[in-house]
Amino acid sequence: MNLPSTPPAFTFSAIAGIKEITKHLLLGGIYFVACIAAFWVGANLETVPESSAIFIPAGIKIAFYLLSPTRYWVTLWLSSRALAAHFGYLGSGVWEFNLLHGFWQELCFYALVYVFKHSRWPPSINNSLGILSLILLCVASTSIKWFLFSSAFEFTNIQVAKELLQYQLNMCLGDITGSLLIAPFIMLVYSLKLPLRRPALLKVTNLALTLAIVIFVLIFAYLLRPDTYPLLRLASLLPIIWFSYRFGILGAITSATLINALIIVEASITHEPSNTYISQLFILANAITSMVLGAAITELKRKNVELKKINRALTKQLDQNSRLAAKMVTVQENERKHLSQELHDELGQNLTALKTDLAILSHISNEKTQTFVTTLKNNANAMYDSVYQLMHYLRPRELDELGLKKAMIQGRLKSLLNQANISYEVSFTLQQALSKEHEIAVYRICQEAVTNCIKHSNANSLTITIKSSEHFIELEISDNGDGVKLTDNTGHYGLAFMQERSSALGGSFEVINNGGFTIKVKLPIKAAD
Repeated sequence: MNLPSTPPAFTFSAIAGIKEITKHLLLGGIYFVACIAAFWVGANLETVPESSAIFIPAGIKIAFYLLSPTRYWVTLWLSSRALAAHFGYLGSGVWEFNLLHGFWQELCFYALVYVFKHSRWPPSINNSLGILSLILLCVASTSIKWFLFSSAFEFTNIQVAKELLQYQLNMCLGDITGSLLIAPFIMLVYSLKLPLRRPALLKVTNLALTLAIVIFVLIFAYLLRPDTYPLLRLASLLPIIWFSYRFGILGAITSATLINALIIVEASITHEPSNTYISQLFILANAITSMVLGAAITELKRKNVELKKINRALTKQLDQNSRLAAKMVTVQENERKHLSQELHDELGQNLTALKTDLAILSHISNEKTQTFVTTLKNNANAMYDSVYQLMHYLRPRELDELGLKKAMIQGRLKSLLNQANISYEVSFTLQQALSKEHEIAVYRICQEAVTNCIKHSNANSLTITIKSSEHFIELEISDNGDGVKLTDNTGHYGLAFMQERSSALGGSFEVINNGGFTIKVKLPIKAAD
């Protein structure tokens, strides 16, 4: 028997290990190069002589640790130690790779980032809570660095009390400025996954062209009138607000980064400390405002898109329900018509024959059986009336024979109201003939309203107004009673029936119970009608 060999599994593990090591090396190399570039930019953009008040590497560090999985943090730590050794070599000519230097400071930084990443609201640029978490992380990490571990920086030992506090505040402000300047932009680039479609490409193109125009106008205005720089810096927030509104978080962070870069360049040209500190505040204001506003607008647009999708789905479902309700009403009316016809042809004719036979029997019977025959005749008449009422309820034949107007004015509804001592008035104002579907709906609603008026209202008058325009049929039924007084076992089935009839044709149904009972129905007339 041959045992299965294990080399394939070993080969797979080896390949996976090589891929993982390659990722670690690639990430460490990218981080090392990015920090070198950030230090070079800071050295060439000295906003204060022999110092950079905006520490760009702080933003790179925050971004890389937030975007990298926890298993890559050791690689980033080794890369940062190599970076420190590199700068030590450039300064003293001695290469010293010390893994334990600043260990507790970095450990606190790792713990802080880990807590924020795994919190309920992790730092991100996708929503307002994520933005607030990112700002809080930048402030907290920088404060820990410069206030808890300031003794780790040897050059602070010669400073005391007030000078040391001022130095700590300055460095803390510089780190926060660099973090909020660079970290959101790196996170935006990392998360930017635009589909290669015309709308997305057109959006990016419009953003790039508009940004280029704005930057050109700002540079041209500064070169033309350098004395207007304070005003330009003050107005720098206006285009950021517009880009946030127009392009969401993409436009907000991109425009803020470019405009803040112009502020840094100008500060590096003037080398005025007071101007630098003011520029830091403007950079912080631009960065925070752009992120919060951009995230809020992006969330709003996302919610609007979701609401539009839900509205479209609901509209589609409502249309399907309306068509189904209309179909059910049509099927119901056809079935009622069939049952009414069957009652008329079968039971109605048999009852008529029975009444005829009883009439003949009453003439040929003697006095002893006359009373019995009279009772049978009364029962037959009652049965005939019940069947007639049932046939009328199932399908009002007068509607087919007389039409809607005559059936409403002269038909059974008037007879029922007269029997209940309720005066009855009908008003017709029709600009066009109604479809059979609308005639049945109007008659059925009026039929149910009359029944409710007779059974549940103390009214002595009922008015029905029917009018039509080019697009709508308006029906109003009102009485002068105390309102519909339902008993415990009646429910609201009559009103529900009328509302279902209205909804089936896409109409509206309104009930007003104030000094009488009024029902208003508005039915749309389709072009096909």
